[in-house]
Amino acid sequence: MQYNLYGVLGRSLPHTLSPQLHGALYDMTGHKGIYNVFEVEPQQLKDVIPAAKTLGIRGFNVTIPYKKDIMVYLDAVDPMAQKLGAVNTVKIDNGVAHGFNTDYYGFPMSLLHAGIDIRGKSFLMCGVSGAGLAIREALLDYGASDVLAASTDPKKGIPYNKLHALPHMDVIINCTPLGMYPDVDASVVGADILGKFETAVDIVYNPVETFFLKTARRCGLATLSGLYMLIFQGIKSFEIWTGIDVDTGVPDVIFDKLNTRLL
Repeated sequence: MQYNLYGVLGRSLPHTLSPQLHGALYDMTGHKGIYNVFEVEPQQLKDVIPAAKTLGIRGFNVTIPYKKDIMVYLDAVDPMAQKLGAVNTVKIDNGVAHGFNTDYYGFPMSLLHAGIDIRGKSFLMCGVSGAGLAIREALLDYGASDVLAASTDPKKGIPYNKLHALPHMDVIINCTPLGMYPDVDASVVGADILGKFETAVDIVYNPVETFFLKTARRCGLATLSGLYMLIFQGIKSFEIWTGIDVDTGVPDVIFDKLNTRLL
């Protein structure tokens, strides 16, 4: 029996949940796939695409720090990924390596799945990461009324010490790695700022409920874990690679599987 080969590309990936996520998708859809972890150093990046083609790898995800750097080695890049300047999914078909950005899809789908409105709502993004660029573009495309950014670099956004002057807004999003395991007691902002919002969303998924989200919940905000963004962007990658449409009930099943693993 022949299996299709996939994986995730990064520099250091000891805590990635992508193999478990895609393994669950293979089990639930019957797709014959094997998903591996590919850790490479920056000087090896130029060899990744030729090696993947030689080995018959059908596709792979790309994570920090290679979402931008991988683009120069691809044969084609989807227009949205080109606009965002970042690729997190590569499909290899008939010798052509094609780049996509599924963060752009995964974040708004996670919000809509949770019943969080986008159209007409105001958002503050804390951090302007590669994923943050995709998130901002998606929010605007889905009809957000306002998308502001906070940053330690005043050229990129509002300084954090100025956030107290903001008016009441709808949703605050942590787009930084603060609070990620093992530094689980860190948060990008405190209760004084969180009280200006109705909903808090984190793109960090390990732990499932970060200190940022715990603080937001204590302040009375609705909260959403980054685990759903991971799941939805992974599902989109799977659909790009396989052409298989994933049922609407699958994200919740996978969430339960991965959440149990993170407890």
